Amino acid sequence: MFVAFKNSMMADFDMTDLEKMKYFLGIKVVQTAIGFFIEQKKYAQEVLERFHMENCNPVGTPTEPGLKLSNDLDGEMVDSTYFKQIVGRLMYLIATRPDIMYAVCLINRYMERTTKLLKECFVT
Repeated sequence: MFVAFKNSMMADFDMTDLEKMKYFLGIKVVQTAIGFFIEQKKYAQEVLERFHMENCNPVGTPTEPGLKLSNDLDGEMVDSTYFKQIVGRLMYLIATRPDIMYAVCLINRYMERTTKLLKECFVT
């Protein structure tokens, strides 16, 4: 039934059968008999390279347990473009990495007012 539908669509419209999906919006899709699996390993590596973090040590928990953050209202303001780029790329990575969702969303809360103290946390 699917083959007949595909052939009728190809007859009526200018389209090509690309077989099984392998990539979609930068997300690698692996289709097996037991299910679909998605990953963004290549994208994650590109993010690390873009921000010169490819040699950082991996950790199991991306935040300290019990970490409490607060706004640095008296801090010296810095250009937030760099930090917004990092957080934006990490937000896209959440699609396949729910383990980093809490840490990324926590950082995102404090992006409105980027101060020198935040910059020192990211840039060493």
